[in-house]
Amino acid sequence: MTVSDPSPQILSVNSNQDHILTITSQQNGTLLSHSLSLDVSKYQLKGHFPSTEASSKGSSLSPLGMAAPSMKERQACWGARDEYWKCLDENTEDASQCKKLRSSFESSCPQQWIKYFDKRRDYLKFKEKFEAGQFQPSKTPAKS
Repeated sequence: MTVSDPSPQILSVNSNQDHILTITSQQNGTLLSHSLSLDVSKYQLKGHFPSTEASSKGSSLSPLGMAAPSMKERQACWGARDEYWKCLDENTEDASQCKKLRSSFESSCPQQWIKYFDKRRDYLKFKEKFEAGQFQPSKTPAKS
């Protein structure tokens, strides 16, 4: 008498250009194949860079969805960030003049990088004010 394993063993997970996810598994010696159609418009891919080939076709999905940025993509991100920061420095009173550059920055960089760069800029501006003696701590006691 043999005891069969009731849980399926996943053999492979594949996706194609039409966003069909196919999962092949085995349970009790029987091969099972499941296909799922994914509506990717409902999901925000974080840390995603569009591939050059996909961009030319009007799609923003790379084959793997979470591909590491190439050197060219990293440089484009840093350049967009630098242009945006320069605009913010030049327009300290009216940041709305930098909306197009912000949009370019957001489309050139992964979401996590944008979040990091925004926090980094806030920190650097605080540090600049603090070192220049321009920082004024709030008069209200901190709440814990």
